[in-house]
Amino acid sequence: MEGLWLTLQESGYGGFIRNSVFFYPAANVLHVLGVMSFFGLVATMDLALLGAGARPARQVIARLRPFAVALLVLVAASGSVLFVAEAVAIAANPVFQLKVILILLALANVVGNELVLRSQGDGSRLARLTAGVSLAAWLGVAALGRLIAYV
Repeated sequence: MEGLWLTLQESGYGGFIRNSVFFYPAANVLHVLGVMSFFGLVATMDLALLGAGARPARQVIARLRPFAVALLVLVAASGSVLFVAEAVAIAANPVFQLKVILILLALANVVGNELVLRSQGDGSRLARLTAGVSLAAWLGVAALGRLIAYV
């Protein structure tokens, strides 16, 4: 895989990102703002499932999910820009590898949460468990993202 990462990093696109005085910093700012906003929406939905707030959790989720999905796309797009600039080093970073695993776990939890909501409703223990896992996983993803630069 290192050959693939090197090819990506050394591509014209990778060079453009590394040499741009605007593009990489803009992607970095967008990524951080996107992560913060995404986590805020996820936390609001999860806290609703945990019983916080006056509205039923299903209403909160239905209203916020489209925005969360859009922000997740923004975070993935901006994160891929950051990755391409230093693909070889980042791909080899154990913190990045753990972050990718945690993202996959968090996304699997989203699917599990949806299945639970459809089968058991938003007041079930399992729905609350998936909400807790979601909060922990996405917060962990954000923390690991910051830690990548220091390992």
